[in-house]
Amino acid sequence: MPKIMIRCPTLSKGIPTGLATETIVLNSLDDDLEIPLRCPACLKIHKWTRKDAWVDKENSGSHHA
Repeated sequence: MPKIMIRCPTLSKGIPTGLATETIVLNSLDDDLEIPLRCPACLKIHKWTRKDAWVDKENSGSHHA
């Protein structure tokens, strides 16, 4: 299942939120809902909303090298 990703504002790199979904489910989240996340890259707490996130279809685990 595809991972929900956000960009770490400290390091400017994409990080997984620890959540996985299909795009339709991500798009159904309320725009005002802020979700806290301890960033695995910088270890700070970031709050993200649906508008900050994207679905990582490239690394969804549906194919293996």
